[in-house]
Amino acid sequence: MKISFLLLAVVCGFISNGAIAAQSAQTTEARSYAADLATLYNEYQRVLTLRDVCTTAQPAKRSEYAEAYQDWLNRHVRIVDDLENRFAAIVKRASKDQADYSKNYAKHQSEVLQIREGNKKTLLVDKPKLIKQCDDYVAFVRHPKSDIPALFPIEFKTIYRPR
Repeated sequence: MKISFLLLAVVCGFISNGAIAAQSAQTTEARSYAADLATLYNEYQRVLTLRDVCTTAQPAKRSEYAEAYQDWLNRHVRIVDDLENRFAAIVKRASKDQADYSKNYAKHQSEVLQIREGNKKTLLVDKPKLIKQCDDYVAFVRHPKSDIPALFPIEFKTIYRPR
């Protein structure tokens, strides 16, 4: 499995309009671990991106966005840690040794950050639409419907199925 596939899935899966896509682009028969992992990881990245871009667009509401994000993260800390560990495991499997892994991991983490920055710039283009998204963000991340398992139940079951 190539690392770039996971990263590409994260890039392509970013939802910039604030809508939640509870259905994956793939059919159930064509599911893959990497695609489902990317879907879950992407939601985490989307929540981070919106927090950051909303803070940029409305700095006076920084603490409100930070508190709402922290509420979401408190509910997701185990999932987020596990997603990061799974991402690292994919990089490790694709690397030939520890030095290669360190280089690849840093490279791909940098790419994820660059993608997030690019998404922030895209969102900042339409400021009136962004302000509406930011107003919705606070209520959304505090609601149980924003929980990753609730948004992506099929993908979540695929990744966290009992072994």
